[in-house]
Formats: sequence, C-alpha cells, structure tokens
Amino acid sequence: MRAQNNGRGFRFSLSSLIPSLRGGMSMLALALTLGMGVSQAKAAVLLGPDDFEAGSSSNWAPNNDGPAWSVDASSEVGNKFFKRVATSTSWADAPGASSYGDVSVQAQVRINSWNASTQNRAYIFARYSGSTPSAASCYQVSIAPDSTISIERRTANKVITTLATAHSMDVVGQNWNAGTWNMIRLEVSGQSPVKLSAYVNGVLLMTTTDSTGVTGTGAVGFGSAGASVDVDDITVGDGASFSGAETGVVASLSTSADMPMVCALAPSATNEKGL
Repeated sequence: MRAQNNGRGFRFSLSSLIPSLRGGMSMLALALTLGMGVSQAKAAVLLGPDDFEAGSSSNWAPNNDGPAWSVDASSEVGNKFFKRVATSTSWADAPGASSYGDVSVQAQVRINSWNASTQNRAYIFARYSGSTPSAASCYQVSIAPDSTISIERRTANKVITTLATAHSMDVVGQNWNAGTWNMIRLEVSGQSPVKLSAYVNGVLLMTTTDSTGVTGTGAVGFGSAGASVDVDDITVGDGASFSGAETGVVASLSTSADMPMVCALAPSATNEKGL
C-alpha cells in the first residue's frame, strides 16, 4: 500500500475502502463497515494491485491499436500508469492472460478525452474471450461521455446488450469529469443466472442478473472505444472479495476517487452535511 500525493490524494485511502462517507457516517455504521472488512480478510487477491511502477505492462496485452498503448512514467511525479492515446474511434481491449469464473476486477480509471463520435466508451470487463474486439464476448462496465454507466453483455461483432444503467453525476446529464481518477469495479459470479454488480469509488451503483450468459470463465481487463484513457492500480480478486457495499447511495463522479475522509456525529445548523 503506497501513500503518494499525486493528484488523487493518498492512494488506496480509506475512502476507497469504505462504501460511503458522503453526508457523514454514524459511529455504528462505521463500526459495521470496518467489521465487514474483517469478515473478508480471507479473500484471495488473484492479481495485483498492478500499479505499473516497475515500468512493465506485461500483465495486459492490447489486441488492437497497440502503438497507442504505453506505460506513462513522466506525467505524474512518483506515479506510473498504463494509458491509451486514441486517435480514432477504434476499439482496443487489453485483457490479461488468466481466466476466472467468479471474480472481482477494479481499477483506477481516468478519461482524458473523448472522440467526437457515438462510438465512444471506456470500460473494464470480465469473462472475456476472443482475440480481437470484434470477436470478443464478455461482461463489461461501460462509461459514456454523459457519465451514464452501464453493465453490458458483449458478444461477437460488438453486439451490446445493456443489462443495467445508472447515472452517477451530481447533475443528471452532466459530462463525465475528464482528467479525474475514479475507482471502477465489476463483480461477476454464478451461472444461469449470472449476477453482476458495478461500483464507483467503493459505492454500489447497480446489481443485475443475466440468464443468457457468456462463457463461464474468461479474462479480465480494460479498454476503450475511441476514448483516451489512463488505467492504474488494477486488482483482481476471487468471489470472497466481493464488496457487499451498502445500497441506495450514489457516488459522485465529480469528486476525486480518494476524497478526504470526513466523519461527523451530527450536522451543524448551517451545513446539513456536517462538513
């Protein structure tokens, strides 16, 4: 666990681990949250966190637009990350080499620019199979320029079926906050139906099921369609690593992924959030 201030505050700060601190948190809720973390102590980390500090991206193999991908070692002081600088609307996926069934995959994602096209997304995926974006099938969390986030099933020829959609900005329809790191997480488990959950900055955004299904096991990874995207701190866990975060709370994507942790026992008379 590295603590570096590089525009995201402290990496892997408590704000990434506690489901929600917006508006304050009672001591009981805080205790329950910390207790939940203890109960998950036996979860296995299958890969990562891959922070690219060694300068290598060997865990991930872009299967299209390869020259656009590289490890960036100079843009941020003391921090390296994997990036794609997209110059077209082309799709490019970067899957890992291993296959998983029940799995969680999370990564810090920063979108730097969108291509002026409807073919314009950033995503992380699981149960991925196929050698090219056009041949691939997978489940994916997809981020659109208007900050709409969807859980999708992708099949050959880039046929996309939306399984669930949510909106996470403070203002519905507001553009995604380009240039800001956000922790995106996808959890996939089971067969017929498959259960899928998506999180943003530690907060459960949506859960859905899919009875059609794609392959029962596959790779995890990330990619984009037309978007220039940075990816860092990728962690893959087994089924015991599932977050189980509280529901009914919406993450604000206009806030840094590692926002400062502030707890208030009671709100003040002048500020209803107690901050």
